[in-house]
Amino acid sequence: MIYTPQLLPFLLILGLATSGCVAHNPQNNTMTQTSAPGMAHTVYFWLHDGLTDAELKSFEQGMKSLQEAPSVLRAFVGKPATTPSRDVVDNSFDYSLVLWFDDVAAHDAYQISPTHLKFVEDHEAKFDVVKVFDNFLIK
Repeated sequence: MIYTPQLLPFLLILGLATSGCVAHNPQNNTMTQTSAPGMAHTVYFWLHDGLTDAELKSFEQGMKSLQEAPSVLRAFVGKPATTPSRDVVDNSFDYSLVLWFDDVAAHDAYQISPTHLKFVEDHEAKFDVVKVFDNFLIK
């Protein structure tokens, strides 16, 4: 097959963009881009001032480890975006975490999973404020 010089970069970018939408699920090891989890668990963290770079790096690694909990379908770990300031935008948080689950039962299993309990044990001293927003998918 012959590709024009412009088509190959487009295909590479498309492949990279879509591969980021699929996360590892240790339980069934598959997740398709068309799968629709039934619940999103969104957590915003405001951390104590004065944490060292090593403490922040450890916190980030801890958040990333949460995607390995058996009932987690997808995970997104982030920091505030540098979008324009507007009255409706609150980017005062330090980190955000979004985890997707099939349903409330999967969320509840996550809450008592060793992965989640270890994260809380290792990092809760760093939390100043934590806000959680749980949502169902509208079908």
